Amino acid sequence: MDAERSIGMRLWGAWPWLRRGPGFRERTVGHLAGQVLEIGFGYGDNLPHYRAASAVWAIEPDPDGFGEAARLARGVPFPVTLSRAVAEALPFADASFDTVVGTLVFCSVSAPLAALAEVRRVLRPNGTLHLFEHVRAPQPWLAWVQDRLSGPWKHWSGGCHVNRDTVGLLRAAGFSLQRFRSRLGGLVVEIQAGVKI
Repeated sequence: MDAERSIGMRLWGAWPWLRRGPGFRERTVGHLAGQVLEIGFGYGDNLPHYRAASAVWAIEPDPDGFGEAARLARGVPFPVTLSRAVAEALPFADASFDTVVGTLVFCSVSAPLAALAEVRRVLRPNGTLHLFEHVRAPQPWLAWVQDRLSGPWKHWSGGCHVNRDTVGLLRAAGFSLQRFRSRLGGLVVEIQAGVKI
């Protein structure tokens, strides 16, 4: 799995135009305030877009991008703590964060329900989860294509599941969708979710 993640990181690093994204980073993290945990930090591409965070804790299982992430962290006006960790076993106490964020990461988490349970655990009461993800298509024919591509795509892209039903997983994990925006015919979603009480 570490080898797959390294391949994925190298591929991601090779496409700076994709890493920057067409405004989705600003929309996802620009308004987040308080203590923020970012899952799947990668090269730290979201860092320049945080405007209101008090502090950011960032986890990433593959340390390949930490050098660049550390350089970016020196240029922001809030503390950033980088840790090598996986979403399924967050090294933080219960109720530690106001917000958890992930951008294009839950497609490659090995055990997404376990990771979402960990997210619930570390969120404070009334905390929110913010995601920008590509997901399983709502159109049956396109979902069928994704299913056929899933095996080779996962191997080639460092563990990315092109057909993952992230919205369904959120609901199964006890999250409620507070804000939902679909893009590219439902292939990409922007989500704000809270824990069901």
